[in-house]
Amino acid sequence: MTAAPKSRFVSANSLKLHYLEWGESHRSTIVLLHGLRGHAHSWDDVSAQLATRWRVLALDQRGRGETDCPKDGNYATEAFVDDLVGFCDALELRRFVLVGHSMGGRNGILFTAREPARVSAFAIVDVGPDIQPEGAARIRKELLDAPERFDNLEEALKQACAENPLASTEVLRRRVQYQTKSLPGGGIGWRYDALIREQMRSNTRPPPPDFWSLWREIRCPTLIVRGAETDTLARGVAERMVRENSKAELVEVPRAAHMTFEDNPAAFNVALSSWLTRL
Repeated sequence: MTAAPKSRFVSANSLKLHYLEWGESHRSTIVLLHGLRGHAHSWDDVSAQLATRWRVLALDQRGRGETDCPKDGNYATEAFVDDLVGFCDALELRRFVLVGHSMGGRNGILFTAREPARVSAFAIVDVGPDIQPEGAARIRKELLDAPERFDNLEEALKQACAENPLASTEVLRRRVQYQTKSLPGGGIGWRYDALIREQMRSNTRPPPPDFWSLWREIRCPTLIVRGAETDTLARGVAERMVRENSKAELVEVPRAAHMTFEDNPAAFNVALSSWLTRL
């Protein structure tokens, strides 16, 4: 049985970054980056599986989980990547496998293109240089329509179950548990920075970099994981990603949508582990 992760902090890029460490420290390292509303515990089912052979570091990215919110409100892709560079420097990570989902996958594109000596292989989960409009609209609506407060965890879980019909209640309970915090007046509210929602609401999010040009710069072995029922990574975009990067290959996870590794953890782990054994 895999031991529980160690909860750790490191100072980098003027922030206190929180991460979970799984597995033995002498093993080769995998770094996991969650999505827009995710956190380090989003990966627990993946981390526990990988930790039998790897050292796994699951990072809470800025403004999420137990990591600090940036005082300047900077949520640009470049800022996330600067955090990751500082994280790697602090832990003396010289070379590792990088896995990123959604926002974390796009952060991973920039990091892998910018820091090629550090990334031995890159897996990007259900996102690409272009995002399907239907998926972008759904994510925006879920973020903006979510109540600011719930009476209790069960109330928040009920909403999560309605929005995510493929994921198990156990997985969604964990998601909501680490997405929320107790409020001073009672009840629970979102743990992630409220400014993230405000920037979405006011259309003041920082513009993205040119992800297609960055994608073509990646030279390490790369896996694209697409949920077969996703509304976010169009099949045509995924196929174009393979055409425009000779190091990339595509795998689809059945019975999974955008939250691929939460919707079908077993099949996702098989796909990722199979690729890792061939590196």
